Amino acid sequence: MSSIFTLCFVHDNEKILLQKRNKSPFVGYWNPPGGKVENSESPLEACIREVKEETGLLLTNVKFRGVFTVFNDKRSTSAIMVFQSNDFVGDITSSCEGDIDWIKIDKDLYCSNLVPNSFTYILPYIIENDEILTGKLIYNRNRLEVCDISL
Repeated sequence: MSSIFTLCFVHDNEKILLQKRNKSPFVGYWNPPGGKVENSESPLEACIREVKEETGLLLTNVKFRGVFTVFNDKRSTSAIMVFQSNDFVGDITSSCEGDIDWIKIDKDLYCSNLVPNSFTYILPYIIENDEILTGKLIYNRNRLEVCDISL
């Protein structure tokens, strides 16, 4: 089965907005907000909707940053459309999908076991340049085996 998902890197100065997931995949890990693109919805519309549902923030300026193909051992293939924003209105509120918090972007974040491995590979590209990314993520038993990123 193929699906399209969104992932949005929302940041404010030296912090990034992350959600501590309470459902699969990545239960217990802090991850950027996002989710599945629904019928009759563009990836951008899905990104804005998911961020609002999961965080309480309404994004006012969203930038497309790239697309990743995700392969896993369940023989399913997905596409993740990656977005970025630092323009929003509202106050953060946790949702039924997990707690939300602003996390400082520093070496401790990259070295921790708090975020998925794929996050630590992708975040520097998002923060340090404005180019469009493409790549693939290959998982085996929920463990990242390949993370190939191109500009």
